[in-house]
Amino acid sequence: DIPDYQSMSYLSPISFASKASGLVITNLANNKIQWEQTARVNAGIDLGLFKDRLFLTLDVYQSKTDNLLVQQDLDERVGGGKYWTNGGSLENKGYEFTLDAKVLNLKDFRWDLGFGIGQYKNKVTSLVNKDGYFLTDAYDGQVITQVGQAAGLFYGYKTQGVFATAEEANKALLLMENSPGSYSQFKAGDVHFEDINKDKFNYIYDIIDEKDKQVIGDPNPDFYGSINSSWMYKRFKLDALFTYSYGNDVYNYYRRMLESGKDFNNQTRAMNNRWLAEGQQTDQPRATWGDPMGNSRFSDRWIEDGSYFKLKNLALSYELPLKNDFIRGINIWLAGSNLFTISNYLGVDPEFSVENGVLYQGIDAGLLPISRSYSIGFRIDL
Repeated sequence: DIPDYQSMSYLSPISFASKASGLVITNLANNKIQWEQTARVNAGIDLGLFKDRLFLTLDVYQSKTDNLLVQQDLDERVGGGKYWTNGGSLENKGYEFTLDAKVLNLKDFRWDLGFGIGQYKNKVTSLVNKDGYFLTDAYDGQVITQVGQAAGLFYGYKTQGVFATAEEANKALLLMENSPGSYSQFKAGDVHFEDINKDKFNYIYDIIDEKDKQVIGDPNPDFYGSINSSWMYKRFKLDALFTYSYGNDVYNYYRRMLESGKDFNNQTRAMNNRWLAEGQQTDQPRATWGDPMGNSRFSDRWIEDGSYFKLKNLALSYELPLKNDFIRGINIWLAGSNLFTISNYLGVDPEFSVENGVLYQGIDAGLLPISRSYSIGFRIDL
């Protein structure tokens, strides 16, 4: 699902200093670009037990995708930028298991219960990029696609809290490069970022830069599934569907904007706990105009556990005792969707993602999520 016209060369308008306008080359043609190719193998079993009072379904699958559509860097001699091409391969494997049971089947009361669980793992097996990975910018953050790992992992800085005292900050000996040859030292109230490459300045200080980025989250769940239940008493019927996901991470971009402490924009109440004085123990760094030390940079501060348990649908219906030559039955129902969610996620909805693409899953950019809704209606069978 790449943008349109990526196999063609085209120009786009550009404005120069608000005084003149012109056209620049936006994309270079690649007439060899083609569809990705996927081969898939499935194996499954359906098993009914106890006169189908208990029904089990298991589906196991594995697929491999070749000719991945990826972005390559253009040579600097043509002005830089990126272009779409085919290269690399990706494999997916997983399973889905469901168990449905007729728990009770009495004269006036019936109870059906179902449970489902699934898991998938994807892994990039090859790429045309010489470094074996490529980065994709997404909402002031980055995701990495790297050989041997899942596609679209969150890629940024890991943190170790906030420096509470000047002594603690001085002991860490961390610097940030402002410009070539110009450095600033992290102070009390700044975030303590993890230095992984141990690059030294003057054989003393460690520099926090892009070489210290690492995988900080995975939007793919460890497992997911659903629970459905149906109760029937005489002419009444109550249906419920619960969904769940465990182990998936979410990038809360919206919270990052509202807890950066770098400008006069509205902030959340979490900023009341920001660092203010020497010795204060807090996980909220100091507020500084412009954020010169990059405390709000893309880091695991904004990666949250997106696990959830949700009541997805609930419906109550009643079958009227009315039948004649013209009407076979009348059913009245009342239903609700997204009634409640149990989650530690600080955003609105951990299930909602800004895009469906594999490189943008698990990103909450503050768009309007799936809302709670109610409906009432009736059905007439003639």
